[in-house]
Amino acid sequence: MTIRSKRTPLGDAVALTEILDPKFKTNTILIRWFVPLSTVDAPAFALAGMLTAASNGVYRSQTEMRQKLHLLYGAQLNCTISRMGDIQCISLHASCITDKYAISGEAIFAQLLAIFQDCICRPNVTDGAYDATIFQIEHKNLLDSIDAEINEKRRYAIQRMYQTAFQGEPAAISAYGGRAQAEALTPENTYTAFQKLLQTARTEVYFVGPETQPGLADMVRAIFAAIPNRCPAAFDFHAPSPCKKVPETVEESLPVNQCKMVLGWKTDHTDRYALKMMTLLLGGTPSAKLFANVREKMSLCYYCAASFVTSKQLLLVDSGIEAENIETAKAAILAQLEALCRGEISDEEWSSAQMSIHDTLHGIGDTPVSHMEWHIGQMVYGTDHTPEEEEQCYQQVTREQVIAAARSMQLDSIYLMKPMEQEVQTHGND
Repeated sequence: MTIRSKRTPLGDAVALTEILDPKFKTNTILIRWFVPLSTVDAPAFALAGMLTAASNGVYRSQTEMRQKLHLLYGAQLNCTISRMGDIQCISLHASCITDKYAISGEAIFAQLLAIFQDCICRPNVTDGAYDATIFQIEHKNLLDSIDAEINEKRRYAIQRMYQTAFQGEPAAISAYGGRAQAEALTPENTYTAFQKLLQTARTEVYFVGPETQPGLADMVRAIFAAIPNRCPAAFDFHAPSPCKKVPETVEESLPVNQCKMVLGWKTDHTDRYALKMMTLLLGGTPSAKLFANVREKMSLCYYCAASFVTSKQLLLVDSGIEAENIETAKAAILAQLEALCRGEISDEEWSSAQMSIHDTLHGIGDTPVSHMEWHIGQMVYGTDHTPEEEEQCYQQVTREQVIAAARSMQLDSIYLMKPMEQEVQTHGND
């Protein structure tokens, strides 16, 4: 089956990418707004996005919206909030079966597009304020999401590393923003924030389905042409963070049984393929050095994994350990990176890293979202590769390039989550 894609600019910082894949029996559309992260705007933009998906001027309650989507053969409409380095991402996502699978041949996607358009152009607003009932529900959901970040301790530890490594930078801010700013939101100022989002966000629209949808580009163009005073903010997706002269260690005591340790290195190395290979060799596969040595052979961690934040040039290693093993585990993790710097890479490790890349790239297109995320990544990197072309780039990486990437790493920050003194030390996950 032939997969076709085309990206069409539709206005100032607005573009539509159509991805036609005959194997799908659904039509999926995504609007992603990209805006610089800020303490003031982040919670307001997040809540505005959540309210946009919850109701609109036609279906004014969540019950009405759910009933209508149910009648469209269980169509889906939701919003997700995420972060990409210094950038906040607000995503409105909708999907439904293609019309030919409707029992009576109904125009399912056209109806879904009408709902989608109304969510943006005709929000559930009266006198410049969101509906109070819907606002109360989604406001609580936002506060719950902010509170939940500390409950999932591994994710919380990584967020604390971000705050430490990126002090004074937008990337230190949570995708949902801070609780104090979120609590201060009202139906009025949140609607004002939604208008600002539409006016200032860089906007990418993605469609995935088996065949083209006539009129889709015109609809998207009309939506954004109607927004008054549109002036998209200028920013760079790639904003490397300067390394501290002396690594900073932050320790925090919480009611946990298992310690969390996150180490962060920064680099000015620019070869993203070599950096990705280095990260996989260090801690991205079952045969990687951290897993095989620190976790399995030395039994120092419950988990120990490496990841690389390309937009900020940050290498992370996060682990779950016992308190008495903190220093030993830290030394062992540093030793694995040093081994890469010396070029100690076995054929098995190299093959496993290449196979991981192969499997990941060949999984792109299994779902509509994977298609979309692939094209978003290419847009961010400023490239236009197919997954096959991307794999060729990885296959050309040499051991010498990986060694150079490893040697460029400078330890910047360490975050330690320790149990409170009164907590009983027992094995297990928190």
